[in-house]
Amino acid sequence: MKIGLQTWGTDGDVMPFLALAIGLRDAGHEVSLGYTSVDGRSYAARTDLQGIRLLEAKGANDLPNSNPYAIQAKAGSYSEYSQLLQRYFEPFTETMYAASEQLCAENELVIGHAACYTLHTASQKHSVPRISLVLVPLMLRSQHISPLGNNLGTFVNSMMWSIGDRVSTHSWFKNGKAIRQREGMQSILSLQKEVFRSDVMTIVAASEAVVPRQPDWATNIYVTSFLNMPESSNDAAIPYELQQFLQAGKAPIYMTFGSCMPFDLENSTQLLIDAARLSRRRVIIQSEWSKMEKPTDEDIYCVERMPHSTIFSRCSLIVHHGGAGTTQAALLARKPSVVVAHGFDQPYWGKQLERIGACSKTLLRHSVTARTLADAICQDVNSEAAERIGARMRQENGVANAVKLIASVQTKVGR
Repeated sequence: MKIGLQTWGTDGDVMPFLALAIGLRDAGHEVSLGYTSVDGRSYAARTDLQGIRLLEAKGANDLPNSNPYAIQAKAGSYSEYSQLLQRYFEPFTETMYAASEQLCAENELVIGHAACYTLHTASQKHSVPRISLVLVPLMLRSQHISPLGNNLGTFVNSMMWSIGDRVSTHSWFKNGKAIRQREGMQSILSLQKEVFRSDVMTIVAASEAVVPRQPDWATNIYVTSFLNMPESSNDAAIPYELQQFLQAGKAPIYMTFGSCMPFDLENSTQLLIDAARLSRRRVIIQSEWSKMEKPTDEDIYCVERMPHSTIFSRCSLIVHHGGAGTTQAALLARKPSVVVAHGFDQPYWGKQLERIGACSKTLLRHSVTARTLADAICQDVNSEAAERIGARMRQENGVANAVKLIASVQTKVGR
């Protein structure tokens, strides 16, 4: 079957789609992937994507001095998401729609990021079945949880979802609405019902060990587990110098802010260095060291890039930004976390780690200090929950589950 995928966002929004694209290709499907990178990354040089057609629909490299984490709003709030869409989605709507149209014209089935408004429009125009892929379960309405991620009771939860849906449907995706009007198509009445989920199928790329399925979700909403790249794509040898550091004492703490790091490189790196020194622990700090001077402390080891699957299991604690990918990588390594959320879905994932007992209280990047981060590191979060959840997650295969579900759609639509 010819299948088109489209995503938008940072590395954390693209990597699950790459993993799914590889899984679909290996299952014998003809796969195309369109992406819009908010952090300006290109994936064209990846050797593991051979046979997959890539369509790059522009990205944040076209926005000078752009930093989505510098938005002045509460992390994870409606205001923050509104500003994100205004600055990083709206300017590329036409380019994304062109990619969406191409994907729908050339494929029998399309799979889109839940926020990919343009693919929803193009799929309707070309009468191509669309699957919605949800990377943050909080995008899906449930009376058992509020849009804030906490349970305020079924009545209040439902009221908040209704108000939020009405406001966001009215305010978000202005350029997308203009395209629908230009195409002579009916207006979207509910983002939650029409765009974020799909009548064909909605796939939630998360583990039920971390995010339980809500009892009132529709039967065509499937929780597959996280979508991971094949291990062979991530494996890497540990450099000799790092091996020596690992063997020289107790298991170190790994510190990384992932894709958030480049947007405030010097300040973020210095925060991690200062917190490491105050904690008096052995640490590995991941940053872009080629652009700055490395600390000479004997208890600090500096790495530029190291696959999480290779190094996390050799550490005692993971300090990270709360991205979905790093969150699950820490759990797969059976390690507890300290989360310093920068924005958007990161406070949500921090709260999920708190809820299952694999993380201390989530810190926020705009208010965290080296002292508060060092104190959180020194709390020595119990690793029992992370070990238990990680063992369960290691038995899951999100890509295989998703590929099987997608094959069932092929049977249903008979294309």
